[in-house]
Amino acid sequence: MTQIRLEEVTKTYGAVKAVDSVSLEIREGELFTILGPSGCGKTTTLRIIAGFEVPDEGRVYFDDEDVTFLKPYLRNTAMVFQNYALWPHMTVFENVAYGLKIRKKHLKLSDDEIERRVREVLQLVKLEGMEDRYPLQLSGGQQQRVALARALVVQPKVLLLDEPLSNLDAKLRIEMREEIKRIQKSLGITTVYVTHDQLEAMSISDRIAVMDKGRVLQYGSPREVYFKPTNLFTAEFLGRSNIFRGRVVEKKDDYVVVRLEDLELELKAVPVDSGVSGEVAVVVRPESFDVEASGAQENVFKGKVDFAMFLGDKTEVRLKVGRGSLIAYLPNNIYPEIGSELALRVSWRNVIALPYK
Repeated sequence: MTQIRLEEVTKTYGAVKAVDSVSLEIREGELFTILGPSGCGKTTTLRIIAGFEVPDEGRVYFDDEDVTFLKPYLRNTAMVFQNYALWPHMTVFENVAYGLKIRKKHLKLSDDEIERRVREVLQLVKLEGMEDRYPLQLSGGQQQRVALARALVVQPKVLLLDEPLSNLDAKLRIEMREEIKRIQKSLGITTVYVTHDQLEAMSISDRIAVMDKGRVLQYGSPREVYFKPTNLFTAEFLGRSNIFRGRVVEKKDDYVVVRLEDLELELKAVPVDSGVSGEVAVVVRPESFDVEASGAQENVFKGKVDFAMFLGDKTEVRLKVGRGSLIAYLPNNIYPEIGSELALRVSWRNVIALPYK
């Protein structure tokens, strides 16, 4: 297993800084996701790790080896591309075996060893029995499995995946992300995954780095970046949030008291750092609300139900509070009437106060 380290990596194209002083440490055997909107620099970062791009500044390390200027084929990485890049005139077996055949002499592989490794990896990705089919005879999910098998068969130290599920429909995306996570964990291979899909990132990752405009704004476990965003971009980009503008009126050891003018109330919130003061953004996730709990540690939002929608696993409610409103996810057995009064509670530990920028 391989540890990857990026130190102050920068890549510029003309006047655009695609990657701006990015430092990351990707642990051995983890599935690490780089998440962000289109044009944020995530794919360029991945290509720098692969060796397809050379940074203008900074260094890339695999374990203790500086690979910044090492050719891609010498890094022992494998990449799965967004468009799969399968050879249409080759069978599934031939596509998967291709990487081994061009390395045959270098790795001193026999034909029997190549066949054994190909069949093993096809079994791993659940494509046994399809060896003689051509890519056009496969579904999108099957083509994705072939691309993954082709990457894994060369036994790379690092697996790189660039938006690998973006061409699949919703049901197949769920199925394939489960498969990718299963395979990655069974092999224990260090994996870097790039996506713009927040749910995809949270469901498969050990840790996530959130990028915007070439910079890494925050990284940590899915729960950390979701429930404890350290900046407004992460709070807005990663899932749905209620974001209120307010002003700190009191500071305590563990929390601050914030006045929300639009909601006409004061509430307790956990400051993102001890220096938070003045004008702030207050973040509350819709699933943090409760209709039954009560206690001194809770904030209470009282208002009138403006909208309710049954979503199967939950009920989404919009509550008018003061001159503002909020979105809450409630249990699916609760469906309040439009216009009814409702009190929602949330622990101050689930409310974040961020600098307003």
